Amino acid sequence: MSIIISMKAKLITYNLSKLDQYHKVLVNRALFGYMDNSNKGSYHYERKGVIADIPHFKLLKGAIIVKSRDMKKISTILNKYRAGYFVLDVLIKPSMLH
Repeated sequence: MSIIISMKAKLITYNLSKLDQYHKVLVNRALFGYMDNSNKGSYHYERKGVIADIPHFKLLKGAIIVKSRDMKKISTILNKYRAGYFVLDVLIKPSMLH
């Protein structure tokens, strides 16, 4: 008999189609971070997004699974830029999040 251990998580699907290109870039940078260059490309800096510090699983473009306690961080960004999103409760194996 095997025991399957699962944990509660949130599946967040978001839609940026109603945003202009500038705001789409801002949302993606806030979530996933970006590489910044200075002095004509001589220096490179990694700017981290919110996702960098929390365990997550990116399913598709516009779909992320995070722990329930980290949902607020993602929803704050999506609300700030008025992106449409939908949240579902899911059960996953803890090893899925990295």
